[in-house]
Amino acid sequence: MSTAPRLDNFLRLSQTEYRTVDHRHTESAVGSAHAAHLSTARVAKSVLLRDRRSGQYLIALTPACYRVNLDWVRENTAADPVLAREAELSDVFPDFELGAVPGLGQAYQLDMVWDDDLGQQPSVYFEAGDHEGLIEITQAEFHRLFDAFPHGIISQPSDDYLAYQASEFWGGQR
Repeated sequence: MSTAPRLDNFLRLSQTEYRTVDHRHTESAVGSAHAAHLSTARVAKSVLLRDRRSGQYLIALTPACYRVNLDWVRENTAADPVLAREAELSDVFPDFELGAVPGLGQAYQLDMVWDDDLGQQPSVYFEAGDHEGLIEITQAEFHRLFDAFPHGIISQPSDDYLAYQASEFWGGQR
């Protein structure tokens, strides 16, 4: 596992305390959480959005098993967001493996929005630059780095997650 150079530089310059966690190769934030034996609530999924009007990019951070509510983003920012295409990712994040979107948009001069559930976790994990490692920061570091950005209940559990975890929600009966 390696930390993307721009991300590593940002963490160093911002004097952010962090640690790295290696895991087997995965294709999603949920997969990374499972491979690293972490709760999906503590692993941030970073979603790259593009403003239809300006073309500017924005990162939305949600727990790994959640999906972004674009209406919330539209109502609480000046953006008219759409999901960025996969082809745009390598232009925006040239030092990251395709599909591994960084959660620390500050390193790329990007605005962000984030889900309040992440701010309640004792620590939060982000993609480190590839599909085999995560960066962990404490709750205090998370708030120091993210409180200036809009946040709220910007996401909800994905239907796939709810279907997979149905027995948890229904007490094992259904």
